[in-house]
Amino acid sequence: MAVADEARVSDSVDEVINQVLAAERAAGDAVDRCRAEAAQVLAEAEETVRRIATRTERRIKLAHRTADEAVERTLRDLQDPGLVSADEAPDVGGDGLVDRAVDQLVAEMLTGKP
Repeated sequence: MAVADEARVSDSVDEVINQVLAAERAAGDAVDRCRAEAAQVLAEAEETVRRIATRTERRIKLAHRTADEAVERTLRDLQDPGLVSADEAPDVGGDGLVDRAVDQLVAEMLTGKP
């Protein structure tokens, strides 16, 4: 093989090696970008989960507080019927009391108002 042919082959091999190295760098950069993007997506998802958990906890506490207040009011009304007008007096003769307490509790949980 002539010296010129060997030089041409060597240059071609160098060019191919350079292309492979450039492709490896580009692939590595792409992987790094994907990792960074995945980390960002994960961080955003974790923050969303934290916000949802906090909001849910607040709502659960409100529901408990509302239920406790409704139970306390109902017990007070049952203990001292004179505090309640005849129209508002609880029906202690059957399921009416339970139905009314449940209706009131549901209304308070939905509106957040006693």
